[in-house]
Amino acid sequence: MKSGKTYLVDVEAYEKHIYGIKSQAHLQEKYSFQTNDFEPRRIVLSCIYIMKHYYETDVHSSFAFIGANNMGEDKACTKRFRFYRTIVNTYFGTKTFEHHTDERNSAYLMLRKTELDKNTFSIKDIENFFRDIYMLS
Repeated sequence: MKSGKTYLVDVEAYEKHIYGIKSQAHLQEKYSFQTNDFEPRRIVLSCIYIMKHYYETDVHSSFAFIGANNMGEDKACTKRFRFYRTIVNTYFGTKTFEHHTDERNSAYLMLRKTELDKNTFSIKDIENFFRDIYMLS
């Protein structure tokens, strides 16, 4: 990277093979941290490559993430959320995953269609689970 910095990405594994991908989760500001390195695409692409790894190695995998708001930005449909939505649609599309968004909370779910077809989980159960974890409205 231009900045020469290393960034950490956390992968949280939840029940039912659902993975939460979080960049910079070790920091106090956590999800709204700004590097000011002007390299968001590289950082997000690193997260995409990690998701791709889980997608390829775990045939049951689904994903969840939040597009945190910047300082002074409302938490609804944030700039990060819109960017993430574009990237995951570009890299993963809708053949394998059903995409669900909660724009009010900038939350995104990519649920594997085969798991939905097997009734492994319901969309409502997953949405409620993440509402509890992230204390979403």
